[in-house]
Amino acid sequence: MFDSIEKLEDVCLKDFCTFKIGGIGKIILFPKNVLELKSVLKECKNNNLKYFILGNGSNVLFPDYYFDKVIISLKNFNVVKVIRQNVVYAESGVNLFALNKFLADNSLAGLEFSFGIPASVGGFVYMNGGAFGQEISNFVLRVKIFENGKVKWLSRKDIDFQYRHSGISGIILGVELKLQSGDKKNIIKKQQENLAIRKENQPYNKFSAGSIFKRENGCIPAKIIDTMGLKGVKIGGAEISKKHAGFIVNNGDAKAIDVIALIQFIKHKTHMNFELEIVVLA
Repeated sequence: MFDSIEKLEDVCLKDFCTFKIGGIGKIILFPKNVLELKSVLKECKNNNLKYFILGNGSNVLFPDYYFDKVIISLKNFNVVKVIRQNVVYAESGVNLFALNKFLADNSLAGLEFSFGIPASVGGFVYMNGGAFGQEISNFVLRVKIFENGKVKWLSRKDIDFQYRHSGISGIILGVELKLQSGDKKNIIKKQQENLAIRKENQPYNKFSAGSIFKRENGCIPAKIIDTMGLKGVKIGGAEISKKHAGFIVNNGDAKAIDVIALIQFIKHKTHMNFELEIVVLA
């Protein structure tokens, strides 16, 4: 099965997520193009196999046990190019560091807010990622998806972008982004400033999946968690970051059950049913 597709079997899932948590995954596939992706999805359907689309693994919590879903990595979808003045097309597997370098090299400004976020383009668009008061949806013209066996384009007005939400049901293949002309030196300077802010205010040197909870209706979970004095609380190898209460970090030996228990602990202590920003597969 999947004989013609690049694959890895019985893999350590810790190596495929920024949390560095997870058991053994049955198989990870790395299709190189839409035809291979279509073939993979067809085989999954014909064999009644469930699958999970993986970007850079920056907001995923894998289970501690054997994970038997087919994992489809889009890392080979890594083309980024200027298609017309100030408009860039980036495939879903391009990581944000690579995208930001490309934009700086081409003197295109606008996405400096995303510099330092260890996400892929596809995942960032899917969750409408953002920072410093900006979101990726502010720059989206169209999104290319694969759905029901066909490649489709969704225009910005047809996508239900909300805070950390897009509502896109198909598999994101790529996105057209509208940027502004800028000065390369100024773009790089702003990127580095944003990275410095992240390193100062977030547990950047710790394994994590970014913010655990979404903000809702003006409610900022990190502030509530901080006010309750919960920074530094540990369960197993998982800890509420001492640096930023919105993060749960892996001190090196955390398990998924530790993170889940800490999430439940936070909800119990704060009496708040915060919505998760991360994807929990455990």
